[in-house]
Amino acid sequence: MKKEKVTDYLRKATENFSFHDDLDLSPFETNEIAAFFSSKRTTISRILNQGVKEGELIKINTRPVYFLHKRTFEKNFGKLKGSVFKSFQALSEYILEDSAEMIFRKLIGYDKSLKEVLEQMKTAIFYPDNGLPIMLLGPTGIGKTYLARLMYEYTKAKKRIKQDAPFYVFNCAQYANNPELLTSYLFGHVKGAYTGADKDKAGLLELADEGILFLDEAHRLNREGQEKLFTFMDQGTFYRLGDTEIARKAKVRLVFATTEKTNSFLETFLRRIPIKVSVPSLDERGPFEKSQLIEHFFMEESQLFQLPIEVSHQTLDALHKYHYEGNIGECKNMIKYTCGSAYAKAAKGSDKIKVTLQDLPKEMLKNAPQLFNHFTANEGNVIFFSGHKQSIGGMNELAIDKIRHTFKNCLKYYQKVKDENIEEQVANQKMCEDITVLLDQLIFNRPDDNINIMMGFTLQAMQEFFRYLETNHHIKYEGNNVYALSSYLFFKTGLLSLNHQDEVLSEQLLDDVKQRYKKEYQIALMVKTFIENRIEFQLGNEDIIMMTLFLSTTKISHDESRIKAMIIAHGYATASSIANVCNRILGVNVFDSLDMEIEATTDDIIEKLRHYLEINETNNGLIIFVDMGSLNQIQNQIQEYIDGPLLFIDQVTTMPVLEVGHCLMKGNTIHEIAEHMQTLERPKVNLLHPKKKKAYAIVTSCFTGIGTAMQIQKLLEKSIKDFLEVHIVAHDFDRLKKNGMNEAPFQLYDVLAIVGTANPGINGVNFISLEDIISGKGENDVFRIFGKIAEPDIIRRVNDNIILNFSLDKVIESLTILDTEKLIKNVEKSIIQLEKQMNRNFSNDKKIALYVHISCMVERLIRLSPITEYPDQDLFEQAHTHEIHAIKSALSVLEDDYCVQLNIPEIGYIFNIMNG
Repeated sequence: MKKEKVTDYLRKATENFSFHDDLDLSPFETNEIAAFFSSKRTTISRILNQGVKEGELIKINTRPVYFLHKRTFEKNFGKLKGSVFKSFQALSEYILEDSAEMIFRKLIGYDKSLKEVLEQMKTAIFYPDNGLPIMLLGPTGIGKTYLARLMYEYTKAKKRIKQDAPFYVFNCAQYANNPELLTSYLFGHVKGAYTGADKDKAGLLELADEGILFLDEAHRLNREGQEKLFTFMDQGTFYRLGDTEIARKAKVRLVFATTEKTNSFLETFLRRIPIKVSVPSLDERGPFEKSQLIEHFFMEESQLFQLPIEVSHQTLDALHKYHYEGNIGECKNMIKYTCGSAYAKAAKGSDKIKVTLQDLPKEMLKNAPQLFNHFTANEGNVIFFSGHKQSIGGMNELAIDKIRHTFKNCLKYYQKVKDENIEEQVANQKMCEDITVLLDQLIFNRPDDNINIMMGFTLQAMQEFFRYLETNHHIKYEGNNVYALSSYLFFKTGLLSLNHQDEVLSEQLLDDVKQRYKKEYQIALMVKTFIENRIEFQLGNEDIIMMTLFLSTTKISHDESRIKAMIIAHGYATASSIANVCNRILGVNVFDSLDMEIEATTDDIIEKLRHYLEINETNNGLIIFVDMGSLNQIQNQIQEYIDGPLLFIDQVTTMPVLEVGHCLMKGNTIHEIAEHMQTLERPKVNLLHPKKKKAYAIVTSCFTGIGTAMQIQKLLEKSIKDFLEVHIVAHDFDRLKKNGMNEAPFQLYDVLAIVGTANPGINGVNFISLEDIISGKGENDVFRIFGKIAEPDIIRRVNDNIILNFSLDKVIESLTILDTEKLIKNVEKSIIQLEKQMNRNFSNDKKIALYVHISCMVERLIRLSPITEYPDQDLFEQAHTHEIHAIKSALSVLEDDYCVQLNIPEIGYIFNIMNG
């Protein structure tokens, strides 16, 4: 539990953190923390760096290095994207930078439909000297004025203009019929310029000096007004109306907006406006953003009335489906009218406003009567108040209660494990069963996605995500996963409210689940990232835990040995274009891509690469193609974050990329690919390995496949995890035998031993056979192997755990899903019969090996996935006819009982065990 204690220590210390110069930083330094816990510095350093890698801690890479608790820091100072910063100053600057970005992030769709709009606006803002004029194009009611105001706030926050800089809004349409007055308002006038001009007056260009002037309905500017403005944009000078002698100067950032096409402007005027931004209409922004906007407007009305607003699902559904000619503006006004109507009908002193279909404007029914022909599948209402929404009544509330109840049950099971009142395996099984039942219920009660917009949208998002998994990560899944997770996300309306004790327990359970179900946890993390980016729905620890446990019960096949490959290049779509072409030629998605702006810094690239490494398994290696400049500088900086070998190739062209693609498809190791690429003329090749000191590991392996190796891995993890910091890594037997020390585990870890059903014969690496462990003969090996990293009393406890967890019954139970007692009895009959047929007695270790192997074989045959290859099979059949017949005859009882049939390769491996 040392990790939890260190994390809790930093949580409390970070509560008192500030950026004041006189703050004592020693509580955040490794030596101080080690002294506090009376522990070795190396042990504490390993825990702290692991916390950074898992996103729990912040690392300040100064000398000395400092660590902060990330969640506590974010609570006090705001959200962070990364976890590693060069200095406290860099951290402080990031927070200031991020507070400016928050101005645009308050926009619904800031990283979706409005992403390109905001990028273009930033280009106008950051252009040297005084920025660039910009024109916002789009129909009425899409929020052009609001965007201009946010642009003003953002420009101030980025210190491109002063904090007290002026901001003026002028609607050109108001004076379109009086060109003289329009010119006067814009440029000012002198006394006597026109009838009624009884004194000199400054125009908006003078008043907006050093600030921003927003000209709405700019297409209503007459020819003369446009000509004067393009002269001002060219030269920065203008004349007041009635004055042709004094040229005045002003430094004004101009923002124009129009609902018309640009052909209504003078060509010379348009040429002075290099940035033209098409702002999408409400319908173009998609159903999810439309839903968010409607909910936001109800929140605003609730704040205005200072009362909760309860809206029926039927009303929300009608508002979602209605087409608003006036876009966001009309939608907002319609919700204002609806809330006002409901408020007027409410009883005096009522504690809430209740909105129903009857409160909608009558023109809505007149314009779209079809909206009221059917009702939404969602019953009950939604309450908006204090910036939150809550579903009540109907299926939604019932579903939320079930989700909350199921997660609380998971925490109870986990607490029982901690109290040693229940075995971990039993608790995990119960948690998985409860979650499976919950998701079955949610699927059964899910609304028809044809009539419920959000259900259809959520399902579409999940289908897209799982297609992405299959295409890009070679992860195959069951179709039910899509419906189960989309139903869960539809009904889950926000984070669960947990007390402090449950929060702590939830974090501990997450850590346990993360270690136990690594593959499923990674997929759940990718779901979180995808969903939060795609539909802006926040997921918490409870969601990651429940999705991970659910996925652990489903069939997911994953090519874990695959080496990842990526292309990074400067320029718009350069990397992605090459990756797409090569992937199409290869017929498989081998290459990922990262397009970088020309101005991108090394830190920008490192940050994106770190995020990639967090959600992708790269233990077996990562190949990166880079083009030039700053990309060549990243290899040494990224080295501390990698978990496997990293191959840099300095040439992004199609031919070397295809060459590597073909090598990967042939199954070459990263070292073989490096050697091959070095023989070619042009690319510069550099193979790196992780900088960090190698952690200790034990490799599990089985000649019958990776599945058995992974089950042995789980049993060993259960035996060791509370006592030793040793990784247990499952790996392919054939690759170990073929490539030996060149395989990934030996590059990543200090491998203490290989545990498995057969010795791959790697010089200098200890091997312990599974049958020796089960029979108890492996005790001396356990003490010898762990002797260099632990004291005898710790090794004794580990050995006791191994004896407990590696009984024959428990091993077979973990390797198969069959009735263990019945299976062992049937295998025993077959082994006795085999001894008679062969006229020999097997030693205990051979018997145990046969028990394990034959049990696994029966399950493989039942699942219709037998071993299909055996070395020199034809020669084996010719030379060992008698033995083949004897084995098949002895095992016929299993063929009859389980309705399976042995093939020659399976018989061959049994022969191997019998004969050593």
